[in-house]
Amino acid sequence: MKPGIQRVAALLLCMLSPLAMAQERMDDVLGDFQAHGYPSVSAAITRLQAVDDVPGRDAPLARRASYHGALLELSRLGQHPQVRRASEVELKRMADEENCVRCRFDLALAAFYEGGAAKSSRAAAVARLREAEALQRQLGSQETMRKLLLAQAALGKWQDDYNEAILLLVRASELAKKDGDAAAQVEYLGGMAALNADRGDPKRAIDLSNEAFRMAEEIGYLAQRPTILLDLGHAYSLTGQRPKQRAALEKALALVGDDPDLLSDRIIILNNLADFWLSQPNGYPRTLEYARKALALARQAGRERESIAPLANIGIAMAGLGQVDQGVATLRESIELSKKGAIEVFTLGITQELVRVLREARRYEEALDALQTVTDLQEKRAMQARETAVLDLQEKYAAQRKSDEIERLAAQNRLKQTQLEAESWKQRLWLALAGLLALGGLMLWQSIRRARKANQALASANQTLALQSSTDALTGAFNRRHTQALLERLQAQMAQVPQGQGFGLILLDIDLFKRINDTRGHAAGDAVLVETVRRLRGALRQNDVVARWGGEEFVLVLPGTPTSVLPTVVGKVLVALGSAPYEVDGQAMVVTASMGAIGFPAVPGQTWSAALGLADSALYLAKASGRNQAVCIARIDVEATSSEVDLNLLQNSGKAECLVIPGPSPAVVQPGPPPG
Repeated sequence: MKPGIQRVAALLLCMLSPLAMAQERMDDVLGDFQAHGYPSVSAAITRLQAVDDVPGRDAPLARRASYHGALLELSRLGQHPQVRRASEVELKRMADEENCVRCRFDLALAAFYEGGAAKSSRAAAVARLREAEALQRQLGSQETMRKLLLAQAALGKWQDDYNEAILLLVRASELAKKDGDAAAQVEYLGGMAALNADRGDPKRAIDLSNEAFRMAEEIGYLAQRPTILLDLGHAYSLTGQRPKQRAALEKALALVGDDPDLLSDRIIILNNLADFWLSQPNGYPRTLEYARKALALARQAGRERESIAPLANIGIAMAGLGQVDQGVATLRESIELSKKGAIEVFTLGITQELVRVLREARRYEEALDALQTVTDLQEKRAMQARETAVLDLQEKYAAQRKSDEIERLAAQNRLKQTQLEAESWKQRLWLALAGLLALGGLMLWQSIRRARKANQALASANQTLALQSSTDALTGAFNRRHTQALLERLQAQMAQVPQGQGFGLILLDIDLFKRINDTRGHAAGDAVLVETVRRLRGALRQNDVVARWGGEEFVLVLPGTPTSVLPTVVGKVLVALGSAPYEVDGQAMVVTASMGAIGFPAVPGQTWSAALGLADSALYLAKASGRNQAVCIARIDVEATSSEVDLNLLQNSGKAECLVIPGPSPAVVQPGPPPG
């Protein structure tokens, strides 16, 4: 074809393309997005804005909400702040003026994603997620449920709860399959692949990534392919398949091109290629090449957070090339940026690299200072993990209280209904007496008999309700609310009789219980909890109290047990739990526990909650010292209100004396394969 004809053909194509696009309708475009995805976020926004039936103010509310909700979601995935603001304004107007529930739902999810990634704003983001959950219950559609499950999975990932996040994405994928949304299935598969890599299962991540990429190519979902390949390269690196890692990353880099919506992916791909070359002999020059490209892109876009990893790789490569001073300075710059962004995992990892570089350069004093920073960060992360566990227990307790309250109200309603039925029978009885005096005696006798049966049934129901309100439904142990009330009564009795005998308090936690749930499943975890309560009851006296405090944590209340006897009691409990394997689904399982024990009151004027807090400190010491043991506080000199203390520090200063009771050496049992 001649050049002149080529130019004319190109001009005609440019003129006809917008016309063809303008002839599309909104439902067709959104349906095509579900069937095939889109080549890029920008192309998807342009195509949706160009439909010939853009819903105006006179269009049905549902169509307008669907249109602007789709634009809002697309703008979140790319770099389109103007589209985002315009969509938010229109959705908010419809929510306020037309009571649009779907609009509120989309706005709540957008606010969740915007604030959730940063820890500093995560609490507010979670509140918006809870709002979205309530709104979804009003909407009830599969599409909004999928969006909600995706957001909940994102929260699970941010909180390092990878198993829960994967389960949520599996549910979302099942709904997407029912809806015929192939593009969403690709996205969910890719998300599951990344989560499996994060949770330490790179082989599963590789299988899922390859399946997601195959599906993306089949349906033509071009925009998703670079992200899938990026995660595939990461999974290959975790299995040591470095050549495959390089191939996946270089292919991803070619696909991502200069798409501004995939700038973050491009920066990460370049930096991961830099990381690849760090693992290769004589790879430092290539590391510098890729890391500097990534750093230039991040700085050009004003993305400080995305500059951290490239700077770290540059520092490592420079030190490896003999430019130690420049390398150390660059690593320190990277560490400062990670501290500024409060990204502790980056700070910890890069500081460890700095320690290695300084040691190899024989700069031992600087290395020691950096190593202290690593130690401090590790201790801080351990404390944060403990605080998170405590918050989880509190949330579980709050949920249990809510469940108990609902059951109490239901019982009241049943009682009221019984009373109304009894009143109705009384009215019928009087009418019958007025109309048929001859049959009055017989009907009265029948009514009395029915009333007796109803009263007996009501008494039985009340007895069952009282038992349910005081015990844990799974294990049959007393629940936390009942035990708190019991401790309050015991404390009040001791206040009335100051010379009365105290009682022992033991806080018990099953060791590595999360691992049981993760490897054997929650059904196995439940079976372990039930068997633990059975063994505890067998090891204790009849009047001792076994209470499930929350999750895998139990409180034992031992009336009339002095401090001097506690080591004997905890020794019996350790033997009862750890000397013989548990039998779960036909397989033997070794289960041990750690305990903290204290006599109440340990100091004058102490409350039971303060004493339990000290027992918790003893439990923490038992776990930190290797698990399968108990720490008994024999003597302590603290304020009556003290509840959280450093027992090692107090023992060193002579203000506390603790006894460590080791558990039995459990029999070695070969674990079977996890179910499913």
